[in-house]
Amino acid sequence: MRVAFVSPSGFGNLGDAAIIESLLAGIRRRRPDAEIVGFTLNPGDTRVRHGVDAYACGAFSLPHYPIRKTPRRAHSDSGHPGEDPSPTTRRLRSAVGALPGAQEGRRAVTMAIAELRHRREVARRLAGFDHVVVAGGGQLDEFWGGPFGHPYTLYRFSQVARRAGARFDILSVGTGSLATRLGRRFVGRALGAASYRSFRDARSRELASAAGADASDPVVPDLAYALPFTPPGGAPGARKRIGVAPMCYADPRVWPKPDAARYAHHIASMAGIAVRAVQAGHEVAMFGTDRPDTAPVAECHALAAGMLAGEDRARLVLTPVEDVKALMALLASCDAVVAARFHGVLLAHVVGCPVLAVSHERKVATLMAELGHERYCAPIDTFDPAEASATLAELLARRDALAQQIQEVAASYRRRAEAQYDAVFGAPP
Repeated sequence: MRVAFVSPSGFGNLGDAAIIESLLAGIRRRRPDAEIVGFTLNPGDTRVRHGVDAYACGAFSLPHYPIRKTPRRAHSDSGHPGEDPSPTTRRLRSAVGALPGAQEGRRAVTMAIAELRHRREVARRLAGFDHVVVAGGGQLDEFWGGPFGHPYTLYRFSQVARRAGARFDILSVGTGSLATRLGRRFVGRALGAASYRSFRDARSRELASAAGADASDPVVPDLAYALPFTPPGGAPGARKRIGVAPMCYADPRVWPKPDAARYAHHIASMAGIAVRAVQAGHEVAMFGTDRPDTAPVAECHALAAGMLAGEDRARLVLTPVEDVKALMALLASCDAVVAARFHGVLLAHVVGCPVLAVSHERKVATLMAELGHERYCAPIDTFDPAEASATLAELLARRDALAQQIQEVAASYRRRAEAQYDAVFGAPP
């Protein structure tokens, strides 16, 4: 069996990485000899992180939708590698470049050529493949990159899969922002081309109805619930350990809709609950689950550390995590987690850890509501450290009962995700 997967991943988002690890394990458990290839934003990271061959999922970068391709060998205008253009060619380029609108026209031509070249390359690589899989996550979304970001990528791969004679399967996807007619059209074409499609929650299916989703489409929980995971051993510590995971929400350095005031509030409120947890006698591990969160986590830690002294400050620890294994071990060591990112919440549930969720988007609130934990979910823009600390104390008092419920739900979600793998790739031998 030959399987290709498509994912807007490769820049350190550990939720996306967990989804891919789940998919790879699911395929290999059923088809040990499968050939698997990824198409991602950063194929170099995909190769190293997941140990599979990988290529770029797009031809060129867009704002907030970067494509990092393997560098091509430099070629001169004459077609010979490494040969410098002649003085006449350089003068001609300079003259043409000075014409009004020349730079924009040159960029448009360059992008069109790159697109055609990439289409041919993808078609060549997918020849003879059995499946092209959209590997879960919030892929029905134009927030990052607009309609020509991932919506167009999905449409294009659906068409290439059809021409290659491969099944196009969409597994447990979530719906984010589909605000433009063009974005909905691209997604609708991709959904319509799917041999199998499912959504990770009913609300995602409902939101995608404008793009062609149907009420009969199955709802199958996020693929990360089927992540292979072995709980670490060891006795619990004497103190409660609280994980606190800020994110780059509204960060003017990286967020598509920057808002310095919102970002500052988020960092200050997360620092505030960390400080209160330390003052209540707990240990706090501060971490992030995506590479753009690195600076916000460091800033949040510095702000919180500045409000503590002595032994209290020593109980506030900055804990970098670089891969899924390290993240899962950290989450399993916590008695509770305060997290803003969707998969920061979900992966804590995978290890049976209760969460106080800081909801920056509809999907986080939906996840908590499905578990019946609305009480432990607060909107990010109105998150108040004093109120949240009282809620966290209540959560810790009920920790054992909540953890038991979470474990039961996560186990049922895992079974449903595994059954979906059976339906798409066949039962294990």
